[in-house]
Amino acid sequence: MMRVAISLWPKLAALALVVGLGGCQTATLPDPNEPADTQAMSGEVLLRNINELRKTVEERLAQGDITPPEAERLFQDRVQAMLAAVDLQKVPEREFWKYGDAFRQGDDWEKAREFYERAVKVAETDDRRINDTLRLARAEAHLGNVDRAIELSRSTFDAPPQEKAPILMAVLYEVVPSGEGKDKDAQLARLLRDAIGQHMATTVDPDSAPGKAFLLARPRHVENAWGTVARLFAKAGDQEAARQAVLDGQRMLRSFGQM
Repeated sequence: MMRVAISLWPKLAALALVVGLGGCQTATLPDPNEPADTQAMSGEVLLRNINELRKTVEERLAQGDITPPEAERLFQDRVQAMLAAVDLQKVPEREFWKYGDAFRQGDDWEKAREFYERAVKVAETDDRRINDTLRLARAEAHLGNVDRAIELSRSTFDAPPQEKAPILMAVLYEVVPSGEGKDKDAQLARLLRDAIGQHMATTVDPDSAPGKAFLLARPRHVENAWGTVARLFAKAGDQEAARQAVLDGQRMLRSFGQM
């Protein structure tokens, strides 16, 4: 199953997991101390509470009650308060990736990396291994460990065709943006170029709703990916590789009937 990337607060209006518009001025933020049994809170409930918190902050931001930087800080502070009330030693293995997501949203990337690492180690299916490894790769890139992020991303390339769908999405929209500008742009360009191949090797059921959605969106994501590959190569000073990426992208889009 594909999972789409999460971006940063400065692009509030455009992103799904960041506070945006709407709501009433009288909304109040959920109190992280309100649940009496926070220590036993499941990862699903924790993420649901974080989502509700995000909606509330969204309402206050839309009403002009707080500025985007204040919204970001308020959101992160409340998420961190929720997590501070949890006995992390009691988090069950199946919840590791969810707590990684929670810490990431609270801007604690070190702790997010720790939980993603633990999640990868106990993953019981290819779906979990692929998705959790890509989450870990994003955390490593954010923390400046771009070589490790690239290595982790490439380790998912052994996924069976029916499990490859998350790879390009995560590399394009999460790992590359987190690692760009850290003296590894050419390496990231090559990773992304190879991730396009993984995307093309993905198999889906064309008669299912998810399969139809995947195939319909494929040309757009591939176009975005080739454009990013070319830009990264150019930024790294490899103009020939950038030119070739443009040509390869045009060729692939023609195969989709897009040009």
